[in-house]
Amino acid sequence: MSMEISSNYGSYYNNTVYNSRTNEETEKKKTEKVQSSKEKVEEYYQKKKKKFPEISFNTSGGELRCNSGKVVVNLSYECLKKMANDPKFAKEIEFNLSGEVQANAMIYGWAKRDGVELGGRIVTYDAEGNRTSSCGGMRTANAGNSSTSKVQNKSDSVEELIRKK
Repeated sequence: MSMEISSNYGSYYNNTVYNSRTNEETEKKKTEKVQSSKEKVEEYYQKKKKKFPEISFNTSGGELRCNSGKVVVNLSYECLKKMANDPKFAKEIEFNLSGEVQANAMIYGWAKRDGVELGGRIVTYDAEGNRTSSCGGMRTANAGNSSTSKVQNKSDSVEELIRKK
């Protein structure tokens, strides 16, 4: 009878040690997977920075503004992560990114032509890759057109035109 007890105890002890090791190995693999995933995203991000050197990417949250000489894209980290892991999704977003510099130049050029001084432009890609863009503007003192609402509507239509392209 004492033989059975010690035999069962040994089996219990061995299973406990085995399960403990298995849990540790599983946790270690999960940690390694997260680290390799972060490394993959970082490596992908570095490639995109080289591919689009004229764009400054903000992936840390919040919104940074573009100006006439600098294009800033507020890119959700979740979107970046999805791009790193889904080539089809990445291709769609990269297609949109390829037009950001030209869009920025056109918007600032049209605003200047119309006598509007833009206070900044915000371009954002959310976690699902949805793009939003907005401009803040104000009328300059020497502008020929005195209709502020007309200027704002013109600025809005410029954004709409660029989205369609």
